[in-house]
Amino acid sequence: MRMNNCSTLLLLATSIVLAGCQTTTTALSKELPQYENIRTMQAEIDSDGDGVLDDIDECPETPPNVVVDAKGCQIIIEGGDALEMELHGFFAPLSSRLINTYDKEFKKIEEKLNEYLDANIFIFGHLSSNELALSKDNDNLSRQRALTIKNRLITEHHIESDRITTYDCLDRYPSTNIDLSYDDPEQIESKDRRVVFKASRQVKDLSNLKYAGDRESYGKYAKHCEPFE
Repeated sequence: MRMNNCSTLLLLATSIVLAGCQTTTTALSKELPQYENIRTMQAEIDSDGDGVLDDIDECPETPPNVVVDAKGCQIIIEGGDALEMELHGFFAPLSSRLINTYDKEFKKIEEKLNEYLDANIFIFGHLSSNELALSKDNDNLSRQRALTIKNRLITEHHIESDRITTYDCLDRYPSTNIDLSYDDPEQIESKDRRVVFKASRQVKDLSNLKYAGDRESYGKYAKHCEPFE
């Protein structure tokens, strides 16, 4: 039975999240991790690979295969068998190229999407405000980033295109996973150079979000982003 209090955690790092509707919280298994941190494409140093740069990481020796908060510390996450996946991919300035270190994470996505064939896929392309300001042509960069993820899912992982909807967010939905106490414009801009991939068995159409949990997870994307082919 679907419950209305499902929620999806947003991560600073690139991550895959399988979130359920159960109320019991459990720690992540190191042997069979349900979640995978993905390294961001940053020039700065992130020694433990959790997606939080060393100069703001309050837990600098985070073990692999855990989900972290904005300070780089491990989070305990709700378990369950309902599917909610999320991946954040961060890009270099003015680039829509995704580096090969994401191969392992895309393989996990493929496995889960093939396991849950009724899941719908939403891809949200973003760019930072300074990228938009640099050139009039860069208003297409957010779409290019979304299409990078879509095309990879289709051509390399054989996911049906009719399951995927792409959205152009431009710079209208800045990342909320930023600690604003750190006055670093580049740190803020780097988190806006992103694509957010979401897959859900429950959400079918962003214009018709029936449940409070879905509105919390998808509502701002529905408000600020436009679908495109």
